[in-house]
Amino acid sequence: MNPYVITEKDLTKSIRQLLKTLGVFHWKAWQGMGSTPGVPDIVGICPGTGRFLGIEVKRPRSKLSPHQERFINAINNAGGLAFVAYSVDDVIRGLNLQDRFLNFDGEIVKKPDLR
Repeated sequence: MNPYVITEKDLTKSIRQLLKTLGVFHWKAWQGMGSTPGVPDIVGICPGTGRFLGIEVKRPRSKLSPHQERFINAINNAGGLAFVAYSVDDVIRGLNLQDRFLNFDGEIVKKPDLR
């Protein structure tokens, strides 16, 4: 195994730490027998809006299952916010928080809120 490739478990921990730092109420959705297929790995409530939040955590180059795709689409179609995160940067973009962070060039990234 490549020591520089992050595991899904470690990526989930990093994302949850970011959400905690941002004050996002969230929890890890544990799956097992009898669980609804496709539920995102992290679920929560978007601060300020109260929208349902679903984040499916995937290692780079991993693919969504059909159940996961349907669940993400269902959340978004119902007015919630759901997306796939292959990195912490994907969560920053998914929550439209780019203006709070520096990009790799050291410049503030400003983008309009399209949500």
